[in-house]
Amino acid sequence: MKNIFWTLMLLWIGLLNGSAGESIIFRFSAGTIDNRELKSKMEDDISALLSEINQAAVKNSQLNLTNINMEDEAKRRLMSLWDESIHFMCEKSTNISKCLNDFQGFQIRNIPVTIQSNDSIYTGLRDRELTISLNRNGQITGVRLSLESYENVNTIMFSPGGVADIRQRREVLKWIEDYVSYYAERNIDALNKLYGDETLVITGSLVDITTNDENDNAYYFPKGKVEYKLSSRVQYINNIAKIFCRKDNVHIKVDQLSLMMHGAVQNIYGLTLHQKFEHSSLNDEGWLFLLWNFNDPEKPQIHVRTWQPDQVVAKDGVYTLDDFFIP
Repeated sequence: MKNIFWTLMLLWIGLLNGSAGESIIFRFSAGTIDNRELKSKMEDDISALLSEINQAAVKNSQLNLTNINMEDEAKRRLMSLWDESIHFMCEKSTNISKCLNDFQGFQIRNIPVTIQSNDSIYTGLRDRELTISLNRNGQITGVRLSLESYENVNTIMFSPGGVADIRQRREVLKWIEDYVSYYAERNIDALNKLYGDETLVITGSLVDITTNDENDNAYYFPKGKVEYKLSSRVQYINNIAKIFCRKDNVHIKVDQLSLMMHGAVQNIYGLTLHQKFEHSSLNDEGWLFLLWNFNDPEKPQIHVRTWQPDQVVAKDGVYTLDDFFIP
């Protein structure tokens, strides 16, 4: 009954806005992209994508992305999200947004959508925004829901750090939105690829293994020889894969974001966020810290990933950039 209610409600809203079932028009804001041919191509492709999303939402049907100019992986991701009944509809028949430059190409933000989903599957806000990424050739490479809180977005984009690092900040924001989306999509392959084989992964503050990371890693605790528990990425991925096999709700919520630039070393960032994992068989809350290296901006690397449950942070404090020596 809830699905029927939301379908009828969204249809009614769409009829009021003139957008239900009809073609959606997307245009870039004036002066944000100079290449007219590329601009027109991207506008047409995004318009076609948004139109298909709206038509599928009205019909409560599967997306047909066959003729949409998207990378195959982007199609798979959007289809996976849609298959999990996270449907949404564009609120406006005409959408205008800036063309933002990032390291891989372009990005469009702030496309308003309304979520059309069963409450047992989706527990977030109904009014959200869509973010679309494209490569330098104008092909769509990613479609994701932006963070629910404007405060979280503003923390990443506009906290002290200077205009010169705006693309690094946008890359971090895109990573966070992808990270949250992977759980909604049940995308275990993408989660497995988030961290490289050389990423130092630390869980909690438990004394388990004594190691001198000065000999093994470029980034290590300033005290040199430290004691901590190394986490198994394989074990973590296997546990998440078992949860994804079940058909009940999986939801990640993030808040209390903080992004710091290193005071002395260029292109080094520390991201801290609080995460709540919600599932019928597991509810876990804690703090995630990531140490980013943007020396190669097109392929930024995460050198350190730490996870601390709330009870550990209450006792020992959360890890930050200050806990690691940067050579």
